[in-house]
Amino acid sequence: MLRFAEEIILLALNDETGKISRNVPELSLECAIAGALLMELDFTKRIDTSVDSITLVNSDPTGDPLLDETVAMLGKVGQSTPITQALAKLMLKADEFESRLLASLIHKGILKEENKSFLWIKGERTYPAIDGSEESEVRTRIRMIILTDTLPDPRDVAIISLMEACRLYRTVFLNEELSHCRKRIAQVAKMDFIGQGIARVLKLTDTHPIEEIAHMG
Repeated sequence: MLRFAEEIILLALNDETGKISRNVPELSLECAIAGALLMELDFTKRIDTSVDSITLVNSDPTGDPLLDETVAMLGKVGQSTPITQALAKLMLKADEFESRLLASLIHKGILKEENKSFLWIKGERTYPAIDGSEESEVRTRIRMIILTDTLPDPRDVAIISLMEACRLYRTVFLNEELSHCRKRIAQVAKMDFIGQGIARVLKLTDTHPIEEIAHMG
């Protein structure tokens, strides 16, 4: 099973270019990656979440270096942190996390790395999917839940809330579908406390730099 953050990266990649879609705001993707890591810790019982905060309840190794690093950033067992502050701290390392997630997807045989160059001009790296089946599975699952009013399970709620934060719905739904499913997407996204925190921290970025939010108590 892919991690939430890996599924978000797959949804954010443009199928044709192998690069992050232009429709995905950089700040939103950073926040979604941060939220995805916290959601993974929630599902592995490392943290408890409430409307406003997260509490570290178990610091045992997860077996996943990226998640273990996230645990270490949350302080000591029993320590509570405002969700917006925790997200902002993780967002400060989002570029590094994104590179590691791409490397993980390459290692798993889901993406390949290409370096497109022209003559002496060094090209940029792209990450096309090898067969696209994993990305297709995520898209199909999301579409079924939103378009058929299927009751989502907790993992589906999590990925939909991340999709909402990244504005990735345009990579999943046709323009003519969005007019009647945006409300449903927002409703599902609000079912998750971390998803709610993502919405709040993105709103805070309108008036505060991430570095400042990361130290707000």
